[in-house]
Amino acid sequence: MSTSVDSNCGKYDFSVLCRHCDQESSEPIPCQLTGTLPEWLKGQLIYNGPGLAKVGQNEYRHAFDSSALLQKFEISDGKVMYSNRFVRSKTFEQNQAAGAITRAEFGTPAPASKGMFSRFLDAMDPEKMFSDNALVSVIGIGGQHFAMCETPFMIQVNPDNLDTKERINVNKRYGLMTQSPHPILASDGVYTVGQGVGVTGPKYSILRFPLDGNLKQGKIVATVPARWRLSPAYMHSMAMTENYAILIEQPLAVSLSELLSDIVSNAPFIDGLKWHNDPVLIHIIDRKTWKQVKTRYITDPFFFMHVANAYEEGEHIVIDMPTYKNSSMLHNMFIKTLREQRGRNTQEYVDSFRSTMHRFVIPLNTKGKEKLITLPGTSCTASWSAQEIVLQSEKLTHIPIENPCINPTKRATKHQYLWGMGPNPDGGDSGLVLKLDTFSGENKIFTEDKLYCGAPEFVAKPDAANEDDGILLLQCIDSQHEKKTYLLVLDAANMTEICRASVNTPSAVPMPLHGHYIPASEE
Repeated sequence: MSTSVDSNCGKYDFSVLCRHCDQESSEPIPCQLTGTLPEWLKGQLIYNGPGLAKVGQNEYRHAFDSSALLQKFEISDGKVMYSNRFVRSKTFEQNQAAGAITRAEFGTPAPASKGMFSRFLDAMDPEKMFSDNALVSVIGIGGQHFAMCETPFMIQVNPDNLDTKERINVNKRYGLMTQSPHPILASDGVYTVGQGVGVTGPKYSILRFPLDGNLKQGKIVATVPARWRLSPAYMHSMAMTENYAILIEQPLAVSLSELLSDIVSNAPFIDGLKWHNDPVLIHIIDRKTWKQVKTRYITDPFFFMHVANAYEEGEHIVIDMPTYKNSSMLHNMFIKTLREQRGRNTQEYVDSFRSTMHRFVIPLNTKGKEKLITLPGTSCTASWSAQEIVLQSEKLTHIPIENPCINPTKRATKHQYLWGMGPNPDGGDSGLVLKLDTFSGENKIFTEDKLYCGAPEFVAKPDAANEDDGILLLQCIDSQHEKKTYLLVLDAANMTEICRASVNTPSAVPMPLHGHYIPASEE
């Protein structure tokens, strides 16, 4: 890989993820508006993400370790109020009582004061082995709202005051050691995927919750064995169409033996991740029978976290998702690295964060067919190799984006537009928000100097006629002013600014991860 650095690549500041918020704003603060909010826009936009970067004298080591901070914009009557609160997980409460970090996180080991035998016993109990620091997303199930992470805990929160309520352990209820923090809403339930352990080794389990939010009535509807013995793949997201569930088994996997060894030796969880030099294996599960389709699909190795959408067209499944060449970005997100690289990023460092929005087309019912993909308008290919079908994807845009979203009414159906965010590929101290027309390949971009933003949330206009007839909501921060944040409202069709609600806070505001919009009708 080239080590030359273009003149601008070092200016984007990835360390905004690990700002240290040491004071909550539990009482709502009025925002200063420029522009005019749409009259019909009334609701709550809640973001989750890392917030408290240290406890006492102890600093977390990785950006995905900091204590979860909920940030909320309350939109009503043409006004916007901002507030934030930490998620009161069991780990957070223990840390605050001790004045120190008491539990291991993704990149931070457990306190060295624990002996080897004590750590070994902790490894046998998920309640002690895993932190419940739910810092990734906020989701809604049946009128209830939960802060989510990848460990087997769901933290119920009250969107009105950001209070922490009930704590759900999906390991106790459903035997899952991990879970996706991005459940999928379908017509018959809310689906997520997690890793369990069966008599033959690790397995991926698809869990369905009822739409009414009764989590005690959840059910494991399907299981798929991991292809590597004692090494299940890292699975941050799954995909689902009307008739199929899709599990993407990427080369990055959790070595259970190394994880156990790391716990005993007091190494962080990230050290237990292993990159297998093997293709991506895609599992297709029939939602009518919940049996796995026998055809085996593979494609070139990549790392991924999020899926924009998946749908069926003809006898094909189409999946759009941002992918990376490898998982090196995870190792580049140690807080020390993020801060040290600020302003002098190497090309290799920046490239590790650059994704490619890819489309994959998976042919179904391939028996006896010479040409496997018959879908018009795509350059994706599929071909038999022994007993497997090898997929070749197509690139949808040259601009790297992450955290993709679509109009929610298009979920699991054919979409034309998707939106995402990321660093400005032209370099400089700015991020961008992009709209991609997947039919024409046309891009529309909003960017601004010093603008950094969380994942976009699409909100359709009442009685919208077109797929892009709506707005994008984004929480943004200023790279030069730690205590300033604002709600940005963009016209989703032409990507122009409609309104901005700015606020100065008592403490630093970290860049959030994923947001959740709750319209006033659902509050």
